[in-house]
Amino acid sequence: MNFPSLQVNNFFDNPDYILNYANSLTYEKENLYPGTRTKPLHILNKELFKDINSKIIRLLYPKWDIYSQIEWSALSMFQKINYDDVKLHMLNEKNPGKGWVHNDNEIKFTAIVYLSKGKDNGTAIYSKDDGFTLVRVKEQQIKYDYYNGKEQSKDIYLQSLNENINSYNIECLFNSSYNKLIGFDGSNPHGAFFNLKPDDERITFISFFTDIIAPYFPVPEMRRV
Repeated sequence: MNFPSLQVNNFFDNPDYILNYANSLTYEKENLYPGTRTKPLHILNKELFKDINSKIIRLLYPKWDIYSQIEWSALSMFQKINYDDVKLHMLNEKNPGKGWVHNDNEIKFTAIVYLSKGKDNGTAIYSKDDGFTLVRVKEQQIKYDYYNGKEQSKDIYLQSLNENINSYNIECLFNSSYNKLIGFDGSNPHGAFFNLKPDDERITFISFFTDIIAPYFPVPEMRRV
């Protein structure tokens, strides 16, 4: 792990502008995640893409002489999740509202900004007792089929979901306050929390930093002391 988890309230100077912009975009569905996402922001608005992600990098490397040396690449987009996208999660009596626990494989750092005005649609950071994450092919297929809108057996889906969630321990829970940014190392197991009613939406800005080239990384540097 190279980066600590962090939280910044009031991240955008004008969050209503960002939210209005997000609502003006077209969203598309894939089968790898719940809900819908926009096309990558670097395609839609290159300047906004650079501005937002440069602010995030500056959080990790606040000193100008270091920040000015950083090279990075990222994949950023807006995401919307509504009640119907995660209905079975809302009906899950054993782990109500909890999403699948997963890692962002191959991602150096993940950043999320909450753009909905409810507080209970956040993100949890987890740990695993044995430190080893087992990817179950059948579990992955059940999850992706559900995300893709394929009809599912409620019992089979919730059994697989609960087995996934119950094999981890919650270490930190970030509530989804409007305009809050959270960030964490991509190797950290994490999962969304949902508290949605019909017609509700969970809107986020997500940025996956696929590479960060820097003179040092915060967590390894801390371990040198």
